[in-house]
Amino acid sequence: MIKKVTIIGSGNVATQLSLAFKENKIKILQVISRNVDSGQELAKRIQASFTNNIKKIVDTDLVFICVNDDEIMNVVKNLPNIPIVHTSGSTSINIFKKKEQYGVFYPLQSLNKGIYIDFSDIPICIEASTKSLHKKLHSIAQKISKNVISLNSTKRKHLHLAAVIAANFSNFSYLIAKKHLKKHQIEFDLLKPLILHNTQKIIHNDPKLTQTGPAKRGDKNIIKEHVNMLENQDYKKIYKLLSKTISKEYVK
Repeated sequence: MIKKVTIIGSGNVATQLSLAFKENKIKILQVISRNVDSGQELAKRIQASFTNNIKKIVDTDLVFICVNDDEIMNVVKNLPNIPIVHTSGSTSINIFKKKEQYGVFYPLQSLNKGIYIDFSDIPICIEASTKSLHKKLHSIAQKISKNVISLNSTKRKHLHLAAVIAANFSNFSYLIAKKHLKKHQIEFDLLKPLILHNTQKIIHNDPKLTQTGPAKRGDKNIIKEHVNMLENQDYKKIYKLLSKTISKEYVK
């Protein structure tokens, strides 16, 4: 049983996961972070000790590595042979191959430090090197979420790719729209009911069935006009590529 954990990192995932653990009475002994300010702030919020020296890690049941993918290996190299997991969507479990007890604990959600989120419905994808650790990860995941899935590294990478397309790319589209409206002195809030409605539609419907707009209709004149209205060359390319791809999907 996992009774006490250590968090490495103090960014978005580290913060939200730590708060979810605290809320569900999972004891966090220590926060380890190179960023002293954010690390100390997080440690204070969850009533844990803090250090920026990974060599000073305390005795713990499980270590959660919540850092950027490029930094995971550097962290692993400096840790003793204790149970350890990372929270990355794309990094393989094999990054731990020289350890004994290791795994993955990946919350499938876009997380921001300053925005509270309820973990109860967030899918948590787990993978482990042993059946024993897998059972422990499943148990601790169930304490914060009702949606726990066993998923190997290959499938998790495909899931992460789909998540980037569905969430990150759509969010950037909102930013493009907001910038365009601001340039023409129109409030972005006017789009929010549309964004909310579109999001709600795909909860109960296939995205294939919910697509609308000039590209689906094959309305080349409107598409051309829209492209001409955009001043940013990259945004023009994005609009044209997406419109072309949507038309290929729907216009026969």
